[in-house]
Amino acid sequence: MEKTLKTLEFFKLLSETSCLAKSEPGKEAVLLLRPKTKKEDVERELSLTDTFVKLLSERNLPLETFPDISAVLEKLKVEGAVLSPEELLSILKVLNQSAVLKRFFSELEERFERIRFFAERLSEVGKLRSKLNSSIDETGEILDSASPQLRSIRRSLKQVSDRVKEKLTSIVNRNEDLCPDRIITERDGRYVILAKPQFLKRFKGIVHDRSSSGQTLYVEPLSVVEENNRLRELRSKEKEEIRRILRELSKLASEHREEIKESFKALVEIDRRYAVSYMSLKLKGTLPEIGKSLNLKGARHPLLVLSGKETVPVDIKLEKGLVITGPNTGGKTVSLKTAGILTLMAQTGFLIPAEEGSSVRLFKSWFADIGDEQSIEQSLSTFSGHIKNIAGILKEADSDSLVLLDELGAGTDPVEGSTLAVAILKYLKERGAKVVATTHFTPVKLFAYKDDYYQVASVLFDEKTLKPLYRLAYGIVGRSYALVIAQRFGVPEEVIETAKNLMKAEDKLAEDILEALEREYKRLESERRRVEELKKKLEEKERELHERERKLREEFSEKLKSYIEELERRTAEALKEKEAERARQKVRQVVVSVKNRAKLEEEIKPKREPKVGDTVKLLKSGRKGTVVEVNRERKTAKVQVGALKVDVKLSQIEIAEGAPKKEETVSVNVKKPASFFPVLKVLGMRGEEALRAVEKFLDEANLVGVKEVKIVHGYGEGILKRLIREYLKESPYVKSFRSGKPEEGGDGVTVVELR
Repeated sequence: MEKTLKTLEFFKLLSETSCLAKSEPGKEAVLLLRPKTKKEDVERELSLTDTFVKLLSERNLPLETFPDISAVLEKLKVEGAVLSPEELLSILKVLNQSAVLKRFFSELEERFERIRFFAERLSEVGKLRSKLNSSIDETGEILDSASPQLRSIRRSLKQVSDRVKEKLTSIVNRNEDLCPDRIITERDGRYVILAKPQFLKRFKGIVHDRSSSGQTLYVEPLSVVEENNRLRELRSKEKEEIRRILRELSKLASEHREEIKESFKALVEIDRRYAVSYMSLKLKGTLPEIGKSLNLKGARHPLLVLSGKETVPVDIKLEKGLVITGPNTGGKTVSLKTAGILTLMAQTGFLIPAEEGSSVRLFKSWFADIGDEQSIEQSLSTFSGHIKNIAGILKEADSDSLVLLDELGAGTDPVEGSTLAVAILKYLKERGAKVVATTHFTPVKLFAYKDDYYQVASVLFDEKTLKPLYRLAYGIVGRSYALVIAQRFGVPEEVIETAKNLMKAEDKLAEDILEALEREYKRLESERRRVEELKKKLEEKERELHERERKLREEFSEKLKSYIEELERRTAEALKEKEAERARQKVRQVVVSVKNRAKLEEEIKPKREPKVGDTVKLLKSGRKGTVVEVNRERKTAKVQVGALKVDVKLSQIEIAEGAPKKEETVSVNVKKPASFFPVLKVLGMRGEEALRAVEKFLDEANLVGVKEVKIVHGYGEGILKRLIREYLKESPYVKSFRSGKPEEGGDGVTVVELR
């Protein structure tokens, strides 16, 4: 399968992804990724990537580069092994990174529950980490704080060293004629001065070296010999103490080897998942569903996206077999490769560059024959190379295989190539393999068009501009446009006519049929788009009318409320008047105003109050129902709406024409709740329990007239979210719903708009 992965450019994608990893072990882990074939494994990988993507879209992951300690861990297997300062420093870097990420993952909110388990896998190994931090600096040097003995030795070293340098400095300063360079240096671990040969006539000393010319000597004056001896002794003690410290630290590291190993493995996995998730984010990938067929909506080839080139999305649908037809450069091969690499990506844990709602089918093997490469080493022609490859595919392909065949049967005699291509498609059908093939051969096109196993699709092509549209039209067989393209590019007309005359009658008939089918498809497609546009306009107009009606009712309600308040105020003032006549006049003015307002109110009221059996419309929701009971005293009515009976005020309903849709009803008396909070949490509930809670929640929301509510279901395995959203699709109360924004809780929350 490695050859197929290379053909489908999967390794190129992994190479691009590996560049996003922070560490060398992480990069290697990315390059070793291969698609998984078990559904539970694929679902887990996709779920983890989806959670990581949500995390990376909101905040930075505190992941930095860390060293590969695989060899160090192997070394620690050997009893008594002593690590170098550099090796201990590499362990320290891993533990420091582990500590940072452990705190990060443990502090994540509940909506990131899927990845919080990394906190448990990461270990700080506190005692070892603390000891290493106090013993080794960033360059791998052993610190004075590694032990009291080392600190004492180094203090003595500095004191003796300073005394020796002070004495030598005094000598060279007092004897400039013998030490013109005034240089103090070391030879064999002993401090010496650079002097002329005459120096030995004035001072006693030991010559440790001389220049090539013999004119400069490296001399250790006798006055510092004893202290130089002391320095060598102290340096020997320092080395021995450092060896003791390294043995102690190595022993401690060996005792915690398994914890270090587990933390390192967790870091590598986090780095790998970070790279995959970051790539998914760069590609604007979405989480596909796993189903029984392949349905990629608006799919884009990942490498084309990364290249920055303009990429036209394509819809790819595959139930069993798909034969793609149409002209060259129309995108057939790209569609083929896109189908292959996106299934590989999904089964490896990448979110795929396709629109929401796309689905993939799981495969256990992939086979591809794409391109014009020849096997030069085996002296095979292009056709022979393809056939050799296809022969291998036919031996191994089964019902869990995805087989991708580009220009099937090409490269040889068209008649024989066509018959061979049809035979291959029939054989793969018998094996139950899932097939996507491209072809120019009319017999292959017609075979696929008639066969119940294969769908046909054509890449669309603009005859006027000779430009491909890079879209697939399903259910039609496309022409190759060879003669049209040849004519547009200047091939003489007589050549075109000769070619047409040489075509067999059945070929001409087939070409005419294909042309007619293509024209009909384009006409229907144009009609479909026009209907869609009209539908959108009507829906928008309906929304505008409902909004306008709602605003008018709200305005009137506010005005009526204000008027009543004014009426009460003016009445109270009138009654307070001391003079009865003036009071009576004011009351008469108020009564006149009330009568005028009553006339206005009468204009917007129904002609009569509803009675039992009337069909009415609920003003808030716009739904129709049947009056089953009227309470004149309370001014309310009980209305049968679908399967529910609801109590509403008479002012909130109006007589409507037409009867509501007949349904099998169950009478339920629902009282308006005393209080209502527009957020429901169903975390931890089982499916049926959660749905009952949602049903009751929406009933109450409808009664109180709330327009938007939130349902908190969390992430988890996504089962609860899917059950609730399927229920919302069927609920009569629901106008629309969506996932929460990041500040609302993300995909762990569903925001519902009520009618």
